[in-house]
Order: sequence, then structure tokens, then C-alpha cells
Amino acid sequence: MPSKKERIKVKLLLFATLRDKYGFKEKIIETGETFQELLESVRREIGEDFVNELFDKEKNKIRDDRIILINGIHAKLKWPNIHLNDGDVVAIFPPIAGG
Repeated sequence: MPSKKERIKVKLLLFATLRDKYGFKEKIIETGETFQELLESVRREIGEDFVNELFDKEKNKIRDDRIILINGIHAKLKWPNIHLNDGDVVAIFPPIAGG
């Protein structure tokens, strides 16, 4: 009998306009241990539009204007080898503008 893939729980935090648009500031997501598995879990729980805001499928990378921190470390520094652990905190910030 094949072993079941390990499922973990991560805390997803949204900030600024993303929080307003999706109606929550934090949510526990049950997922696998890779960033791709997290995207699939988020797609099921929140929707395709949310995933499209974070990830450019054509370029197979996190969108340039998004900031995603995993336990305070920028996800782009670990791309594409992002490994998630149970209890990790994934913070997502929308594009930042200023003047």
C-alpha cells in the first residue's frame, strides 16, 4: 500500500488590498510541503483569481510585483526550491506604490 503524502498546515497572512479583496487577514491552509502544492491548496480554498495574483504560470515564477515571505524570508530567494514545514507562516503583500 503506497504511503500517504504528508499534509501540513501553514498560516497564510494577507495584507493591505489583498486582505480587503479576499475578506480575511489570516487563514490556516492544509497543504503539501512544496510551494506548488501550496498553490494548489490555495486554488481549491480561495480560488484561481487569487493564485493568478501571486504566480505567473507562463513564466513559472512568483510575480515580480508580489512580496511573499515564508517565516520572514523572501520566497524569491529560495525559488524554485521552496520547502514548507508544518506551522510555517506565509505572508503575502500586494504591489507597493508610493510617491
